[in-house]
Amino acid sequence: MNGHISAYLVGLAATLYEHTKMASTLGIALEMAHQAITGDEQGNKVRQLAADTKEVNREARITSDWGTKQSNTDNWLRVVSGDKIGPILLQDPFAREKV
Repeated sequence: MNGHISAYLVGLAATLYEHTKMASTLGIALEMAHQAITGDEQGNKVRQLAADTKEVNREARITSDWGTKQSNTDNWLRVVSGDKIGPILLQDPFAREKV
């Protein structure tokens, strides 16, 4: 009699396992369908990146490797003579960081 009960319990456990797998697969499929319908396919990734993303504005300016705030990153140090503009100088530490 114990053999019949243990075989029944093993069969029941296997059936429960299969139903759990199917329910998990169904849950994943429903989540994917929800994302496709609502258009939230990349929403999870965007929410993850939001923690490490900074809005760039006047208060949160770009800084150098040493933490010095830079107000203008578009103009590099150049040789200028009268009305002529020369090459970019490598003595500009911020320009070297950008390169």
